[in-house]
Amino acid sequence: MTDLFAKNVDIISQRWPILASALKFESIDHFDAHLVEGNNQTISVDGIQLSSRHNRIAEAKLLINQLPLVCDNVTVYGVGMGDVMSLLIDNKQLQSIEVVPLNLSLLALLLSFTDQSEWLSDPRVTVAYKVHQHKINQPNIVITPDLLLANNENAILRDHLVLENNRAYVNRQHQPANPEVQKRLNENAQAIANDPDASTLILPHGQYKAHLIGSGPTLENHYDYLRAQRKLPIGQRSLMIAVDTALKALIHENIIPDIVVSIDNKITPAHFPDTIPSSITLVYFPTLSSSIHGQWPGPKFIAYSKNPIYDTLDKQYPKLRLFTNGSVIHPAIDLAVYLKIKEITLFGCDFSYPGNKTHAFWHDGALGPSINNQNHHWVINGHGERVATDLNFRGYLRSLEHYISAKQHVRFYQSSLDGARIHGAQYKDLSL
Repeated sequence: MTDLFAKNVDIISQRWPILASALKFESIDHFDAHLVEGNNQTISVDGIQLSSRHNRIAEAKLLINQLPLVCDNVTVYGVGMGDVMSLLIDNKQLQSIEVVPLNLSLLALLLSFTDQSEWLSDPRVTVAYKVHQHKINQPNIVITPDLLLANNENAILRDHLVLENNRAYVNRQHQPANPEVQKRLNENAQAIANDPDASTLILPHGQYKAHLIGSGPTLENHYDYLRAQRKLPIGQRSLMIAVDTALKALIHENIIPDIVVSIDNKITPAHFPDTIPSSITLVYFPTLSSSIHGQWPGPKFIAYSKNPIYDTLDKQYPKLRLFTNGSVIHPAIDLAVYLKIKEITLFGCDFSYPGNKTHAFWHDGALGPSINNQNHHWVINGHGERVATDLNFRGYLRSLEHYISAKQHVRFYQSSLDGARIHGAQYKDLSL
């Protein structure tokens, strides 16, 4: 324990005794930490600087200037070098400043080597210990290095913060005026007018259970189970809905799903098997290439996402509107719920790279993500361990969890503990 740590924690003990007790038990030995010199001094932790080394105050002001002109409270996610809080307490307009550390060990490290007593002593400041993982306070400031160094307990909150920070950028890619989207919709004008609405899709029998099949690596562990399920009489087996990139693997294993969902304008015929059984129903968004839906041998139905790009079309040619937030898994699940499925078991919905693979069946990089581009991105799997992932996968996972929390009438199960832990979905052991 350093003298600075003792000084800082003495203040915390008086104000937040539970937090102080927790900090005293936090180890900082696992960090690769050292000072970095520039125009200013900062700390590098596991190769990540906690602030700029060129002009820390200018960086902090840049973050603070993103706040609304008039606000009386603010939440700061992360701590950095403490510069943001040091400047915020100079703002007499602010009535409350909540600080949410994303890694208590990182906070302990900062308190061990820097004096943070000024802002810790300010009566308007509150330092949170346990925080809601699915709720983001507004207005807020997010300290980026702390996102990269978040601990396991705050992984969900970290992902929601990243999603929120990138929402405006992502939404720009899905505006009605996007020329690429408009070009594809124009190409599919005849199909939009003629192909039936997915809301008219009627199941051949009254299932209340569905197997929802993604293309994650753990799908390979369940081929035998799914093949056996597919051989059951039609009235006894679960409805089988697969995403487009899982179909090649399934057909290769002689597993024929009932429905395939495809939405991405970048999907090509190469993503599908050479021969597709005519018994498979396609549900697609009109951003899909006509080289796929135009040649589909079986029944096909159109749906739209809830994105504004479809609002005008929906007035002229109404279609089922399905939830999506980046992944084809989202509308596939929403379709199952629309079809009044009450129990959904997820296969290959890993949102991560278990076994150091990105997808079942496909070679590394064939579908975009590669295990060579993991960087610092990770999620917690069903065993409570970190597993590598892609930044987009993290966003898809959190969006799905939000969706599940809103569907209390549907039971969700995940078939593997090796992929990302999906909160709201109970593990179902299918090896018995």
